[in-house]
Amino acid sequence: MVQKSIPTIQTVPATAPIAQIVEILHRDGVIVLSDYATEDEIDALNQKAAPHFDKAAREFKPDDKFKGFRASNTTVFYDLIGAVPEDTSKLLQRKVWHQVMAEFLSPETWEWYGEQKEVRKGSYWLHTSIAYKVGPGAGNQVLHRDSNSSMVQRTGPETPPTMVSTFVAGVDVTAKNGGTHVIPGSHLWPQDRAPKQEDCCTVEMKKGSLGIWLGNIFHGAGANTCEPSDPTALRIIYGLFATSDNFRQGENTVLACKPGEYMKMAPEVLKVLGFYKGSSGTGALGGKDPIKTWSGLQDYQGGEWIYKGAA
Repeated sequence: MVQKSIPTIQTVPATAPIAQIVEILHRDGVIVLSDYATEDEIDALNQKAAPHFDKAAREFKPDDKFKGFRASNTTVFYDLIGAVPEDTSKLLQRKVWHQVMAEFLSPETWEWYGEQKEVRKGSYWLHTSIAYKVGPGAGNQVLHRDSNSSMVQRTGPETPPTMVSTFVAGVDVTAKNGGTHVIPGSHLWPQDRAPKQEDCCTVEMKKGSLGIWLGNIFHGAGANTCEPSDPTALRIIYGLFATSDNFRQGENTVLACKPGEYMKMAPEVLKVLGFYKGSSGTGALGGKDPIKTWSGLQDYQGGEWIYKGAA
């Protein structure tokens, strides 16, 4: 029997030529950049993130739409940029991160304005920043594509990515402690091809490395098979997800009024202004509806949903 060949994940230095990095991403849809952050930077981030992990373990109950989407024995806290702003900002200041986003998330379009043909080029921004801690006993996460959160139906390999996912390793990430399972090349698959675990390989990377995969790549957290006594058992990674900047409201309506004005508004109004998560889960604050977590609406009582469920 001929053994099935599974593609490997390439690791190159974060200082490698950007042309090499984007060539690999176009071909494989995934890459690891070594030495993206220094050990001192990661140690500082880990130290400041620790109390947020502890709080999330005590208090946070994810409201994932798909049962079983989050792997077991996994602690997550959202809004990393808000929880640890200075250290997270440093991770977003690397030129290579922006070069990758510009390559994949800055679409160029054209349209007629009268008889004048106008070309416009888009840009990108941070979609979410999430910290993950995966402990022994965690199982495989369901394989999925991150770009599904944009609610743009992928039709096949011709559909461009609407997201790029990046993960900074807070520790050495191995197959044993749950390194992410990724299917290289699955961004080029037809839409009717489903993912299987046997198609996967594991993203293994040293502390301070950056894993990058396109939003239309199939992936999912791997099982953590370490013993609890193993000093390398915990897998800590920091996710920085980017999206094209056209995926948002035309106006930043959540900043348009003073909090006191929002307190007077009916819930269906606050929904369309952006104080409730979208149907795909986007627009959250702390992983939940902003109306529940934003301090400016702490005492909001709301009222009856006049139009809730209306046709």
